[in-house]
Amino acid sequence: SYGFLHQELSIRVSHMVKELHMLPDALLQQSSVKLVKDMYLKTFEDLSDFDESGMYNEQILGKFMRKLQDIKRRHQTVVETMAEGILELKKESGDRFDPSINYFLDRFYTSRIAIRVLISNHLILFGPEEECPGHYGVIDPSLDVHDIVDDAASSAKYLCNHHYGNSPSIEIQTYCGNEKTKKEISVVYIASHLHHMCFELIKNALRASVENPMDGDVPPVKVLIVQGDRDISIRVSDRGPGIPMRLQDRLFDYHYSTAPEPEKDSRIPPLAGFGYGLPLSRLYARYLNGNLRLVSIEGYGTDAVIYLQNFSENASEVLPLFNKTSQAKYQIGTMVQDWNVAGSLRPIWT
Repeated sequence: SYGFLHQELSIRVSHMVKELHMLPDALLQQSSVKLVKDMYLKTFEDLSDFDESGMYNEQILGKFMRKLQDIKRRHQTVVETMAEGILELKKESGDRFDPSINYFLDRFYTSRIAIRVLISNHLILFGPEEECPGHYGVIDPSLDVHDIVDDAASSAKYLCNHHYGNSPSIEIQTYCGNEKTKKEISVVYIASHLHHMCFELIKNALRASVENPMDGDVPPVKVLIVQGDRDISIRVSDRGPGIPMRLQDRLFDYHYSTAPEPEKDSRIPPLAGFGYGLPLSRLYARYLNGNLRLVSIEGYGTDAVIYLQNFSENASEVLPLFNKTSQAKYQIGTMVQDWNVAGSLRPIWT
């Protein structure tokens, strides 16, 4: 594991550093982004202190383990720190927001997810971190999907009650094929990733429902769990106001939200407003070859669906590649709109 992990981390971190250097100058000048870049440079230097000769040396293996713990702590707040830099740039540039930044963030955060999985798995299997009973590292080989959904629903209801004083009921149904079932639907998966996705979608559905009651009544949020031949799907449905078609393309943009930007409160997290929930949740789904899709009908409601692989052999890592094609995405630098759409919300880059 030492040899594999050292090589993988070195390659992945070096690619992230290269991509950071290809960001627009205006973003690279933000102090928060400089801090993130320094974090990854320091991590690459730390990894460079080790080589294959340490594979059979207990002292070096112990030192490597401690260094992994340092790296994990160092990068604990990378998402928030990078978000601060992006937000500052967005305030400066307004609607003229370089489209390559969304492309970069998808790749950057996916790589971060993958690196944390590798490090956490190693620290659990070979180091001091405690392993959950029945798990293999961070992987639960028989994750009960209903249990995760139910736990995420409880957490989301608590937050909704705190902000609004009440919350809709949540109805969870489970189907195997086209038949309703009470049996456990299990999957080989990372529990924290699935919980993150379910919490985010249910939280959004609760907010949409509470803020838009029907004839004074708050309609329930409905969650459907279905095990098919190849997929396990989790659909979260609300009867909120829905989202206009012209805004739907922006839902997975970072720092775009249909909710107002929340006030900072360290005690209770906000229900919505930062614009990171949906794009990050989609990255978690795609990381193990799944997906997250959203369909909304203005005036009726929204369906959000998480797709997971039913068979673990299909749930392989989906990672960004750093090559000439990816470099070209940054080097083009401009995006020219070649369709004439009256009232388009998208900026015209020239």
